[in-house]
Amino acid sequence: MKLDLKYFAEDVSDAEETSAQVEAVEEQPAKEEKMYTQSEVNEIMRKRMDRAMREQQEKIDAAKSEATKMAKMNTEQKRNYELEKANKRAQDAEARLARLEMQTVARKMFDESGVTITDEELALVVTDDAETTKSNVEMLTEFAKKVREKAVNEVMAGSTPKNVGISKSAKSVSNIDELSMREIAQLKKDDPEQFKVLTGGK
Repeated sequence: MKLDLKYFAEDVSDAEETSAQVEAVEEQPAKEEKMYTQSEVNEIMRKRMDRAMREQQEKIDAAKSEATKMAKMNTEQKRNYELEKANKRAQDAEARLARLEMQTVARKMFDESGVTITDEELALVVTDDAETTKSNVEMLTEFAKKVREKAVNEVMAGSTPKNVGISKSAKSVSNIDELSMREIAQLKKDDPEQFKVLTGGK
């Protein structure tokens, strides 16, 4: 029984496979795909299973090695090993706590200076060193102050509107139908005499 099982074929490097395919196509364009016999398929599957079993066995051996290492340690060594692990966890916890405290202090400094900052931005400023964090906060606060002043100056430098109230078109219109509802309301409020004239004294 012949099967077309190209998906179960052995892995071949892409370059070799591509060049072999190009050569095969150039030489014999009408050549049929390789057909595998049941024994060839069985051999391919056996190789793949062996490889998977080897990889799994390596993982098991590593876990056994760690267990054997622990078993060979005497009581004193086990205690020292556990103590080292506990010390490492304690140092990590202290570092996280110190960083959280530093973030709290930095946020308070930003609040006092009137700068609103997100948690992501705060994480960029805070370091493990108090002096560096303080310097970073001061630089960012000063930068925010300069940006704020620049924005205020740009707004203040702008010109004020020249025509407030009734638009020129509303004053010069001879028919009330030419005005929008807003212009009619503004005209009635600002110039009741003109409004009476346009509405016919209503």
